[in-house]
Amino acid sequence: MTSLKVLADEKDYLEVLLEKEDVGFTNLLVEKLLKDKDVTFAASAYDHPLRGNPLLKVKGKNPRKHLKEAIREARKELESLNDLLDKKTK
Repeated sequence: MTSLKVLADEKDYLEVLLEKEDVGFTNLLVEKLLKDKDVTFAASAYDHPLRGNPLLKVKGKNPRKHLKEAIREARKELESLNDLLDKKTK
C-alpha cells in the first residue's frame, strides 16, 4: 500500500514522497501539473537508487490544490481507460 509523506508544504512549494509507488505514477501527475498555467515547476525522481520511492516536487500558486486537481484528472483518465478495456474484452 502506498504511503505519502509531505516533506515540504509552503505557500508556493510542495514536496511529497510516495513510498511503495512507481515513478511512472508521479510522471503522470507531473504531465497533468505542467499543463496548469499556475504551476511553474513540477518534477519527479527517485529519492534514492536503492529505495526507489518517487519524490514529487511542485512549485507555483497553491501547489497542494493543483496536485489534487492533477490526481482527479489522472483518476478520470484511468477510469475511462478501464471502461474502454472492459468494453473491448467482453
